[in-house]
Amino acid sequence: SDGNWLIAAAGEAGLFGEVTVWNTHDWSRKSTFRGHNDQLYAVALSPDGKTLATGSYDQNILLWNPDTGKLLRELTGHNGPVFDLAFDPQGTILASASGDRTVKLWNASTGERLETFTEPEKEQSPFAFRHAGSHLAAGGVDNRIRLWQISRSGKAGSNRLLETRFAHEGAILRLAYSPDDRRLVSSSEDRTVKLWETKTYTLQQTLKNQPDWPVALAVAADNSK
Repeated sequence: SDGNWLIAAAGEAGLFGEVTVWNTHDWSRKSTFRGHNDQLYAVALSPDGKTLATGSYDQNILLWNPDTGKLLRELTGHNGPVFDLAFDPQGTILASASGDRTVKLWNASTGERLETFTEPEKEQSPFAFRHAGSHLAAGGVDNRIRLWQISRSGKAGSNRLLETRFAHEGAILRLAYSPDDRRLVSSSEDRTVKLWETKTYTLQQTLKNQPDWPVALAVAADNSK
């Protein structure tokens, strides 16, 4: 969050996953470390910058100390590739989306599995926490956006599905909340980008079709773009 590091997740299919931490002041390589048995699809840094999470095609999640590259713990439980990871705004809950059609919640400190959401019908890949916390939006190959209310503890049974929206004619690629949490933006393999207001998750606007898959999204800090 302070902009001092840029973290890249990579690797070689069937061989290893690799994380590289770059110092953004002079773009020197701070550290490189490996631990997975396959390439990485996801990386997330906790809000306090003390825990780095990586997700891989090997179905596992590893937690690291980003300063030293020391492996802190391994989280197992997915039966498919881990496609996306995110810490909640408080840094106490880690969420993961997988090819096994589930989204899981984990205790970011202990690695305890807290909850498994099984409502998705196909692979799940992108998701986003609201900046104010409490809500998690996820999407995937079933073309739907689902919204869950996440309790402070994240314990099983304390989180509930709030909304399911058929959102696109193709798989959902990315999701992003605006900094003021008033809009959720989605992009899809159908080459569209859509804006949803977040009181009732009603579609506000569909942007002009993109020339190819829009695989990345970002909203300006002042919410203007």
